[in-house]
Amino acid sequence: MMTLFAICFFVGIVLTVLITFFGGDFLELHADSGAAHAHGGPSFFNLSSILASLTVFGGIGYMLNQVGMTSVLLILLIAISAGLFVGWLFFLFYAKVIYKHDHSMKESDFDLTGQLGKLSVPINGKGMGEMVFVMQGTKRSISVRSAQGESMPKGTKVVILRLDKGFATVTKFNE
Repeated sequence: MMTLFAICFFVGIVLTVLITFFGGDFLELHADSGAAHAHGGPSFFNLSSILASLTVFGGIGYMLNQVGMTSVLLILLIAISAGLFVGWLFFLFYAKVIYKHDHSMKESDFDLTGQLGKLSVPINGKGMGEMVFVMQGTKRSISVRSAQGESMPKGTKVVILRLDKGFATVTKFNE
């Protein structure tokens, strides 16, 4: 039993150090809802919580065995309880402090359909032009072509209908 506790403790410590220096919360499990990948909030099954639980389980179990506790069942019960409690504390820290300030981009942030902007380079017939627009406070540009194949002068307000291979198909925006 001592070997199990020692292995859990050292694996938890080593993985925690590796993740601390090399980063990554690659073992975060989320539930898919339909076609879109929804992030409704942090999961209890994040790497920090799992490693904290594993490390504390191993450490507490090893220490209780070393101080002379003889009941294996009691040692397991205390070690599992302590591991789950510390994992829960790490989850609370993750949810209340770290995740609250995480502003990662979502897939919807890349969808430009319906984006309004102005032509910075005119479109000549079936040729290409360039559109400038503001997204999330940043000025951006994209190559565009007219949906109807019509010419549009510089400064024309346009709206993106669809994206295809990095080019946007636009139409004039009528207020």
